[in-house]
Amino acid sequence: MLKDGDYVIGLYKLNTLDTVLLFTNLGNYLYLPVNEIPESKWGELGKHVSNIITISASEKIIGSIPVTNFETEEIITIFTKKGMVKRTNLNDFKVQRYSKPISCIKLKKDDEVVSVTNHNGSNIFVATRNGYGLRYTTDEVSVIGIKAAGVKSIDLRNDEVVSAHVFENESYLLVVTKNGTAKRIKLADIKPLSRARRGILIVREVKTNPYYLVGTYIVNGKTDFGIKVKDTIKKFKVTEVLITDNYSTGTSITKKKIDEAFIVAELEEQQKDTTDNENVEEETEIIDLKSIDERMLTIDDFLDNFEK
Repeated sequence: MLKDGDYVIGLYKLNTLDTVLLFTNLGNYLYLPVNEIPESKWGELGKHVSNIITISASEKIIGSIPVTNFETEEIITIFTKKGMVKRTNLNDFKVQRYSKPISCIKLKKDDEVVSVTNHNGSNIFVATRNGYGLRYTTDEVSVIGIKAAGVKSIDLRNDEVVSAHVFENESYLLVVTKNGTAKRIKLADIKPLSRARRGILIVREVKTNPYYLVGTYIVNGKTDFGIKVKDTIKKFKVTEVLITDNYSTGTSITKKKIDEAFIVAELEEQQKDTTDNENVEEETEIIDLKSIDERMLTIDDFLDNFEK
């Protein structure tokens, strides 16, 4: 069951020896062993994460990453609203004590985390509210410790970062604006530049009625996405959105202002290390982690369904 205006950000097939990392806008993460998640029946609302780990009323879950093995070369990349980026080894996130939120990036005043990913790839793309996009390589961002502040990702001028991605050979970038429009851009058409530059416009500038970005999303032909208008959710196939150039404002998908957009989550089954099969329980659980909007994602709201 989903509350009105809620949607799934992660759907994972895990067992009770695995862990889920939940990342918040305040630069913290919650270390959540699967076996400590209360069991629920199919169709139930589930329990809010604050029943397990105490978080502040202003702290919002903005991303989740499932972990089956911390001893890998996996890297977690974090992006902030004020244009910072940092890359940290997954192993640095493993802890023994996890009764409260744990800091994973040192934030400046009025800054917050907008995107977290563990995707592998040699390219980074950052998008801003005013419609600028910057592509550069991951080699320009060194891997650092978990509590460091990171480095400058993009040059912001009266602007802020709305989304960011790490990718390799994906084909398209989905762009969604607050004005109810959307479009796809070929990633190959976005010229790589250097880190800390302003980037290029990916939506035509209209001074009388600016097309502010809700977000950008790496997609393929099979991707579904959704938009949120107040508490109403509407879903689309990405193939319904036209492929255009950087300067188009996109085509209309709704006559109303879009508050949020998201990629419809698909079930992810994590790869297990076969050498540890004897130590892994046969029982598996499906964990359904859901994001809640700025108004909903408080201590009084519910996080998600937990499917068995």
